[in-house]
Amino acid sequence: MRKPTSSSDPVQLDLFAPAPSPAHLEDCADYARGAAPVTSSPMRPEEMSDEALLAELPKASVASVSGLGAELIKRRPLGWQEAALKLWGRFLGFGGERPTVEQELVLTMAITTADRNLVEAILRMGQILPCFEPFLVRAAAASRVTLPKSIVEAGLSSAQADVRCAALSLAVASDVSLDDIYPYLTDPVREVRRAAAVALAEAGEEDARDVLLYEIRVRPSRTLLDALSFVANEDVVIRLGQLARQSPKWCEPVIAVLETIDHPKASKVIASLMR
Repeated sequence: MRKPTSSSDPVQLDLFAPAPSPAHLEDCADYARGAAPVTSSPMRPEEMSDEALLAELPKASVASVSGLGAELIKRRPLGWQEAALKLWGRFLGFGGERPTVEQELVLTMAITTADRNLVEAILRMGQILPCFEPFLVRAAAASRVTLPKSIVEAGLSSAQADVRCAALSLAVASDVSLDDIYPYLTDPVREVRRAAAVALAEAGEEDARDVLLYEIRVRPSRTLLDALSFVANEDVVIRLGQLARQSPKWCEPVIAVLETIDHPKASKVIASLMR
């Protein structure tokens, strides 16, 4: 939603004025066809200095804001966060079912850069509308910022799988009940199931172990390996050793995880892998 026309604007809309006649519309069209073409000099952010980019972003138009933002994300000159926050402040209190173009740009900058200071500053400024929440959940997950429980719970209910994944990574720190995380172990999207298993394992929930063991066979990742260390037993130690032997590229990460596991068999498996 854009700002309404102020009383100082030279033109005011009369909502109760009669609709223009077809003849009037044709006159306007004739005038437009006969008017001299308007020429403009398109802004080329890639050719602008850092100082010019920082000065232009807070006052950018809808047409130029995306290009300016993309160039700032690429360069990230000193002061880019302040410029982004000035743009955010310019539209503070606006928005409806979805963010304005300018608001979406700032939120996208927060996600792309994973900048903790930018995310925390947006939260401090307040007036967080529901349409901002999916963006903020992703940005907070990327930058490891703790969000209010209500925002994370809204993220868990999102139709977007990447937002659910991000919300799951924040859930325990935001005091979401573990009972509310368990259903996502059977989510239709694999990445969400993996994120739920990691979140539960990091909270010490051994019920996540089987999902993690299955997933490291299908597609190993360091995140899954680290999560297994929280719920490790003898079976986990053996499976990790098998993974290292079957896939040598995972040998070093597996040894690193085994070194964190307090189980008598862990040292034996490490010794066998280092021969």
